[in-house]
Amino acid sequence: FDDSVVGDNSNFAYSASLSLAQGRINGAGILYLLGKTGLGKSHLSQAVGHHMMANNGSNKVYYVTAEDFTNEMIFSLRNHTIERFKEKYRKKCDVLILEDIHFLSGKIATQKELSITLDYLLDADKKIIFSGCDLPDEIPKLNDQLKSRLSMGLVTELEAPDYKTRLRILKKKSHT
Repeated sequence: FDDSVVGDNSNFAYSASLSLAQGRINGAGILYLLGKTGLGKSHLSQAVGHHMMANNGSNKVYYVTAEDFTNEMIFSLRNHTIERFKEKYRKKCDVLILEDIHFLSGKIATQKELSITLDYLLDADKKIIFSGCDLPDEIPKLNDQLKSRLSMGLVTELEAPDYKTRLRILKKKSHT
């Protein structure tokens, strides 16, 4: 979080991410970071993961793209290790950070497995962060069960920074 440059475009998303990392979000511990490519979704989701690992070493944080989750699931099916895959994400995960959720469009089996996994995590009061370029309802070929899970928590949007914020970002990057 120390590397973040916060402006009007990202203030709410930053605050929500920090609150989740510090365990101060009430209700379901789900955050959906919405925004176009390059606006800081990954930066914020990784900041949450790093904060939780640094301040609570027992947290098992899994950071994965939707594509990698899908490929890992397919690999485990082909190699008869699906039970190990399920245990990893359902039982051994304290924080799931799933990037580029729009990749799941049309991937029926992955959507079903992810929905079940999310139910396990929610029942165990685990933290979940999604990122995507579209709202869950706007992602084509996404089943209703998964849309519902993605929309359960706080949805916050990152927008393009204004001139002053872009200037502050450039200044920060030039000093690192």
